[in-house]
Amino acid sequence: MASSPEIKITVCGKTDVGQLREHNEDNFLVVDFARVEKPSPEIALDFSLGEQGALFLVCDGMGGAAAGEVASTMAVESISSAVASAGPPTRERFARRLRRAIEDANELIFAQSRDNQSERGMGTTCTAVGLVDATLLIGQIGDSRCYVMRGGRLSQATKDQSLAWQLIEAGAMTQEEAKGFEHANIILQALGVQEKVEVVLSQVSLRRGDMILVCSDGLHGPVSDDEIKQILLDEPDVKKACDRLIACANAHEGPDNITVVLARFDGEGLPEPVAEDNVGFLAYDPGQDPEDPEPTRRLSSTEHATGETTVSDELRATASELPEAAQETASSFAEKASAPTQSIPEARSVLAFVLVTLLAALAGALFLVSQRATIPDRNFGGSSPLSRSTLASPSAAVAAAPQMQAAPTPSADAGREP
Repeated sequence: MASSPEIKITVCGKTDVGQLREHNEDNFLVVDFARVEKPSPEIALDFSLGEQGALFLVCDGMGGAAAGEVASTMAVESISSAVASAGPPTRERFARRLRRAIEDANELIFAQSRDNQSERGMGTTCTAVGLVDATLLIGQIGDSRCYVMRGGRLSQATKDQSLAWQLIEAGAMTQEEAKGFEHANIILQALGVQEKVEVVLSQVSLRRGDMILVCSDGLHGPVSDDEIKQILLDEPDVKKACDRLIACANAHEGPDNITVVLARFDGEGLPEPVAEDNVGFLAYDPGQDPEDPEPTRRLSSTEHATGETTVSDELRATASELPEAAQETASSFAEKASAPTQSIPEARSVLAFVLVTLLAALAGALFLVSQRATIPDRNFGGSSPLSRSTLASPSAAVAAAPQMQAAPTPSADAGREP
């Protein structure tokens, strides 16, 4: 039987402690499953894709002391070992195997965290990128990212599982404003923090010349997408490009551990890119394995958003800053975040409804404030509309609303438009 057209991969990974952290809690791994030797995170690889496939992993640990490093190491070792299990898989089977491997890693880390006081509360993000053919498969938990560089354009192929990203998608802030968001550290899922997780699977149809960047938020937090794109355009060598990306993050004060895995794809097994190609998040559902049916995954009472503090804790702490119309919604969301068991679709519906309601309340408050601010006030000598800098932090904007509304109200005649 004729062999499949060749897909060539050149890949390199690197991690750095950054400028402010005392130790590195990130971990990564690059695996060519056709290689006999044990995979190492310390080597760059140049190989042709085999039937067993390949896997790139980036995990960003959390938990302080050595706990975050323990969680990210456990995730890397557990997932790579499980995905490497016997037999050349089809794309669907590989994706199911990847999903199950991430779920199993979560259970292992959760159990160790529960049973060891010194590691209590540890967790890790996980972005796992694998392939057995010309389609890249991505499994994600948390906010580490996968980018695709094609035709001079850099596109994000994952969605951050974070509170900030939810607000960006709802139109409440831009990505640049999100970098200064006071609750940007809150993520909605992490391995080991909750008893069950929902792995988000997505896909990218590869083209000849594509570059894939998988990175922790130590890179994409301080470094803009434009800066990342320019480095990838200027430096074709993946190892040198990795070095430059990390140097750029450190030049931006290196506030966190920095991890990058950069791969270039080529070969006759990939089609040439065309102008109509659009790269972005595209969900992938491999279905259930008929030989290994997966039970319906349900959220446990411990499954709530994570970060330096949980979403429920953050919202309870900041609810008093919101306008009265939004306080009840924020409190309700905090209760839902730690509510007893409910199914995944129900949880999604509740989260979507609560977020939309909260944003509607915030928008209403801001509209009233802006209307009041732009109406000439004869008692105070004119108007002072809200500036865009105020909107960079929604909580700051809504915190201003009660204060402005508490100002003396002009008479009906004085406030009426001429």
